[in-house]
Amino acid sequence: MTEIQVNLRLEDKLALIDLKGDVTSLAEKKIVSAYERALTQKLRDLILNFSEVGYINSAGMSIIITLLSRSQQQHVVLKAFGLSPHFQKIFEMVGLLKYIPHFENEVEARASCANPA
Repeated sequence: MTEIQVNLRLEDKLALIDLKGDVTSLAEKKIVSAYERALTQKLRDLILNFSEVGYINSAGMSIIITLLSRSQQQHVVLKAFGLSPHFQKIFEMVGLLKYIPHFENEVEARASCANPA
């Protein structure tokens, strides 16, 4: 298992959370901390970068669902890019793609934002 590395990039009304490693219960504190720091800004969009994520288990999916729920309460649009085809299929099977649009890359994800940087 690869320990998660989380990097937060803040821009005008947009935040990107870059994830590198495995999204498991061990990643929760780092991911939630980055998410909470992002919410201190007046965000419209938050983009999750999964391009360097190798593994997401059920606890990791739970973290993502929690972020989605909190984003909806805060009126922040959650988006993602970089999911492998395998995890795109899992996101689709559990219904996450209905609520978290997935894009092929960062450029496409940014272009979809209300106020792209």
